[in-house]
Amino acid sequence: MTLLAENLSLTLGKRRVLDAVSLSLSPGKVTVILGPNGAGKTSLIRLLAGLLVPATGQVLLDGYSLPKMDRQERARRIGYLPQNGTPAWNVSARELVSLGRLPHRSHFAAPSPADEATIDTALACTDASHLADRPMNAMSGGERARVMLARVLAGAPEWLLADEPLASLDPAHQLDILALLRAQADRGTGVVAVLHDLTQAARLGDQIVVLKDGNLLEAGLPADVLTAPLLANAFGIAAEIGRASDGGLQITPLGRSG
Repeated sequence: MTLLAENLSLTLGKRRVLDAVSLSLSPGKVTVILGPNGAGKTSLIRLLAGLLVPATGQVLLDGYSLPKMDRQERARRIGYLPQNGTPAWNVSARELVSLGRLPHRSHFAAPSPADEATIDTALACTDASHLADRPMNAMSGGERARVMLARVLAGAPEWLLADEPLASLDPAHQLDILALLRAQADRGTGVVAVLHDLTQAARLGDQIVVLKDGNLLEAGLPADVLTAPLLANAFGIAAEIGRASDGGLQITPLGRSG
């Protein structure tokens, strides 16, 4: 179930937003994508989801090119959570989450008891069960974000690609979602997430990918990648890198570098 990016380049308008990016992503692992604004993080994750066509290079899932894969099969295998996603219709949370089961059903078939159970589980995992009957436009941004993630989880994908899944969430729910992503990986799902908080990235990620100006600066283990020189180069910051009481990496920005 390897997801492989080979020499990906992407041009939007007249701007080259990604340039010759290659990555190998493994199931059962969390890959965190980091980088300053405009680095190409969203473009990369959309390419990995098969939602954009690269100018050069290709994305392969188990050796098969994503654009050549049947769309329903791709939807079953890859779940994509967009940044600040907003549903097109003002449906209830349960109706929205049920859409995650569509790739697993034949056209016009009603949800099966197994589908309904999976929907219940997805709502519970994201602390959204109490929102099941609430219209999406009657929710806060954080509540909508959790329901949107539940929709992806309901599809039980082999790969979960999440663009800023912590946006709009309060600290407690951020911790819940980080734990949920970790649990998904521990069950064998390949997880790719765009994050901004460096310490959260260091603690969640098995692999850290750092982009800048559309280029891949570094990819590897958190302790190997998240170094003071790398952070100065990528983000223009000076940072103190240490260990918290539980042994996890703790990264404290100190100010602008230089």
